[in-house]
Amino acid sequence: MATKEVQLKELVQPSDRLTFTFRTSITFAVMAFIVALAALLITIQARALRSATQEAASAYMNATSAKASGRLQAEITGIASLVRMLATSSGVANSNEGAETGPAIALFKAALQELPQMDSIYAGFENGALLEVRRTSDLNEEQRERLRATPGADIAINLVRPNADGELPMRRIFEDRQGNEIGQLDLWKYGYDPRNRSWYHKTLKADRSLVSLPYLSFGIGAPVMTISTPLRGKVPGVVAADLKLDTFSDFVQQQRPGEHGIVMIFDSTGSLIAHPDFAQFVASARTHPSKPQLPNTKEINSGVAAAVLRGAHGREHYDGEIRDDQGNGYLFRLAKFTLGEQHSANILLLAAQGDFVQNVRRLQFTGLIVASFAGAAFVPLVWIFGNGMSRSLKDITAQATRLQKLSASDPAPVTSRIKEICELGSTVNLAQRTIGSFARFVPKEIVRGVMDNSISTELGGVREEVTVVFTDVRDFTTIAESADPDMLMHQTSRYLSVIAEAFLAEGGTVDKFIGDAVMVFWNAPNPQPDHIERACRAVLSAKLACEKLNARFESEGLKPFFTRFGIHVGEAVVGNLGSMERMNYTALGNTVNLAARLEGLNKQFGTAILVSENVYLRARHCFQFKSFDAVVAKGMTKETRIFELVGAST
Repeated sequence: MATKEVQLKELVQPSDRLTFTFRTSITFAVMAFIVALAALLITIQARALRSATQEAASAYMNATSAKASGRLQAEITGIASLVRMLATSSGVANSNEGAETGPAIALFKAALQELPQMDSIYAGFENGALLEVRRTSDLNEEQRERLRATPGADIAINLVRPNADGELPMRRIFEDRQGNEIGQLDLWKYGYDPRNRSWYHKTLKADRSLVSLPYLSFGIGAPVMTISTPLRGKVPGVVAADLKLDTFSDFVQQQRPGEHGIVMIFDSTGSLIAHPDFAQFVASARTHPSKPQLPNTKEINSGVAAAVLRGAHGREHYDGEIRDDQGNGYLFRLAKFTLGEQHSANILLLAAQGDFVQNVRRLQFTGLIVASFAGAAFVPLVWIFGNGMSRSLKDITAQATRLQKLSASDPAPVTSRIKEICELGSTVNLAQRTIGSFARFVPKEIVRGVMDNSISTELGGVREEVTVVFTDVRDFTTIAESADPDMLMHQTSRYLSVIAEAFLAEGGTVDKFIGDAVMVFWNAPNPQPDHIERACRAVLSAKLACEKLNARFESEGLKPFFTRFGIHVGEAVVGNLGSMERMNYTALGNTVNLAARLEGLNKQFGTAILVSENVYLRARHCFQFKSFDAVVAKGMTKETRIFELVGAST
């Protein structure tokens, strides 16, 4: 009897009860699942076959639709971003005098290398001038022949420059991969005026970026879409780039759902963007009796695709089942997606059910066999799995505890044979690494405050007394003008690391890096009774660290960074500034402004560290200061007595 009581007491202990309940629950849950699965597979085999076939085909169509539409949208978005950037470049937007060695050509070449999906990039100007850089190495023989490309040419540069008679002759220059000119062609009556093209006048009229509907290009007769934007410089005009669609159609067909699947993409006017016979359609379209134009869905008059298009009646979403003339079943789906900001397109997918039935039957039979074996051997396996999951969950809990303390992240996530636990371990490990990385951009005290809810994530703040320090590098702009950008970035990072280390050592909150400048404050988010002394010590330490660093810079042949500091203490609003989507924990108010002005006054007085009278009065007992006359700082209305921080009192 006593033994039974001891066993009962052990059983109801919280840890034992939790472990026992967890393992038992897992065992019964897996048993019920296997039994139910086996019964379901046996009783509804025929129905499951049909349902699984449809689901497999539907999933494949989902993936195909996402890949095809996603890639097209991503390529358009990438080109649009690059075109908008080029529209503001002085090398493109400030002159319509196209030259073989102009800066715009180098920019256009670099753009083509950056985004290989572009066929060409060009700029048209109000006087009829045109500058175009086209990649020729990706063109087929027919397209190269249309351009009269020199053998071995990698780039074609087209320059249309109006002459005194108003004519628009064109010079085409061919270059190899090394940028050497290997051919030149002058077309005195080329007949191409960019001002008469829709991409030019529509873009100027809209005064914003546009994405055209697909069409056959003037130069090579290939299907393209044009992404254009107005120039933002001294000369009115438009910069544009062409997305070549023939290779995109090949990519789409590689993603078709099943061996006999069909994928079609067409715009709102019915012009085809992708089709299994796209190349043949385009070749036929170039010989159109009226004018070359892209093939249209109206030309598809037979087959299951034509039947689906007839049944859609303009609907944005249409799906179901259909059979061809031989009785083969197909699942179809017609859906609309956006094409840039102005247009839309449709994707039609047809999946032959026969492509999926055989695999599904094999999977179903395999599932029955596996279920039978699992039903006989699951008990010891589940017990082992339960132990493994228990250990994994404990390890994940330990990781979560370290995450809360912002400790160093584990090198590898917790792994498990159970997918959900493995995903949970990966997620927690990712959270550790993400928050650890986040703490490199945001002060750790702020990260901790956000995690424990001591710092609000709502916009707004509270009034608090803070000590603010601003720093700046003397003549940094002059240094940057003559420095290599990569070397300057590395040197500036070394400098900021040294100066930030000095501030962090005294508990400062490094608010932001503004180029070479730094803003730091004390007494927030956590109170610091000696925040003024901390700031003064930190600045003196930073000045000394910068002097040592400058010695290393000079020994390496680099220009030294002489730093100026401004310190002020006063009341400021401390909290979250920005928008609900992106905010910054910072300090705001006249205290911050005066600290920044004090830093700038160093230039006038030939000093390195200037402080306000408030700092002097509250820190003179432990630091040495040199007094200056009162001044009216830039942007201020009241006089301010200023002092130079010389050093700590001995």
